[in-house]
Amino acid sequence: MRWWATAAVLALLVGLAAPATAATSCRDVTVPVQLDVVLPAQVHGRLCEPPSGSDHVQLLVHGATYDSRYWDEPVGDGRFSYVRRALADGWATLAIDRIGYGQSTRVPSILLTASTQAITVHQVIAELRRSFDKVVLVGHSVGSAVALIETSLYNDADALALTALTHRLSPVGLASALAEDVRPVTVDPSPLAKEYDPGYLTTVSGHRAKLFYGPHPDPEMLAYDEATKGVVSATEMADAIAVGFTLPTSRAITVPVYLVDGGVDTLFCSRFAGGNCSAGSSLAAQERLYFAHARSFTAAVLPGAGHDLNFEPRAAAYEDALNAWADTNA
Repeated sequence: MRWWATAAVLALLVGLAAPATAATSCRDVTVPVQLDVVLPAQVHGRLCEPPSGSDHVQLLVHGATYDSRYWDEPVGDGRFSYVRRALADGWATLAIDRIGYGQSTRVPSILLTASTQAITVHQVIAELRRSFDKVVLVGHSVGSAVALIETSLYNDADALALTALTHRLSPVGLASALAEDVRPVTVDPSPLAKEYDPGYLTTVSGHRAKLFYGPHPDPEMLAYDEATKGVVSATEMADAIAVGFTLPTSRAITVPVYLVDGGVDTLFCSRFAGGNCSAGSSLAAQERLYFAHARSFTAAVLPGAGHDLNFEPRAAAYEDALNAWADTNA
């Protein structure tokens, strides 16, 4: 990115400077948004640029019970950092905390829906457009539902990448998760119980491996994940399931779309009425109808991977493929 563009980002995304690594420059930023006409809020994010700068950026939207750290976890010397792979490919990244999570504005759970989140993401994209020539919107899980809804409304990013999503959410996997793996945060023994209202949910201690990982989770990554677990609004989950995962909302999308799922994702790729994630071709055949008006549609599967693709031992394979797709489709 040119020096004046960097200055513009700093002026538009008011934030606190953070120490840069030897290879990259990263800083905390905040973007003023409106949840509606009377409720202002701030979206916190982490903006990173490659050493030579960039005029194109990926806007990264996390999933349920995570925040912006999902994209750049400080574990394993960067092995679980999608941000590092994107930077190495020449992309700038802005990983945001959705409203209600991380360091973004906290609001009552009832005010949060995936559609409301989509409106705030639209405002972030508008700010990025002032300084970057290309914007690729990338989501994970509920963040993918938010990104899908946002793009169906506005088609304002140059391309859309969705991870950990199909239109065949497994009823068995969902029922099991709701019955056994999540609970209201106010009954959780963690410090989160004092920070959020009963409409927020979190995972039961020790259940994240079952929910989010493949059969061979990295012990260090899993321990860190359990120690830093977050929350999700129940109303946002309901909206994401209905509008993002079930209804054909995505048929309004016209930009290029890349979809990637883990082959053993129990929530979206279960053999019990879930998506067919046996291969990229099978997933594409099943999902293409939902993206019939996209300029192009590509589907891929990471074999043996669970829901949290970034935390898989072979995550680099999907990350490099996604970035290569972005290079040619944005």
